[in-house]
Amino acid sequence: MEKPVAPERADRRRALILLAALVLLLAANLRPSYSVTVAGAQLPGRYGLRQTERCAALARETAEEILGREPLLPEPELHLRLSLGGADGDDARLTDALLRATPGVAVAEEVRVNGIRLGTVADGQTLVRALERSIRGQMPLAAVSYSISGQLELRRVYTRADSCTPDSDMILLITGMAPVVYVDANGKLA
Repeated sequence: MEKPVAPERADRRRALILLAALVLLLAANLRPSYSVTVAGAQLPGRYGLRQTERCAALARETAEEILGREPLLPEPELHLRLSLGGADGDDARLTDALLRATPGVAVAEEVRVNGIRLGTVADGQTLVRALERSIRGQMPLAAVSYSISGQLELRRVYTRADSCTPDSDMILLITGMAPVVYVDANGKLA
């Protein structure tokens, strides 16, 4: 024969069982993820362990291709976080941070004229301003407008840190590849 259980004790037992079930439900839905710090800068979002390994491998492969040797890739600092949501970090942002922190690798602007690569410069906007100053400085008095006779394209790329062409040399390359056309008020070449 079973002993009768006091109602308070039965209520307490039910509450403990309910609490244990809630804790187990919560624990079953917690996902491990990591906050990531690269070269002292914490990246937004949470990353999975495999995701960080994949980004590091891609950054290492890219840096090796750029440098032609085994790179000294920085080690990302991982800090474990448990959350109900999964990893939401951006692969491209992590790979970019790793590449930017790799010694010998830099971000630069690739310069193309009519689809032909001329090289890289440190800052595309600075180059464009210097190109406009150079063109205006050589503008004939009769001219009212000018344009280069080609399509200038700038695109951000990763490159070796010491491989950028000085702006003055790049201006000569651009104007040699796409000569400047000056036009007078009548629409004729000046």
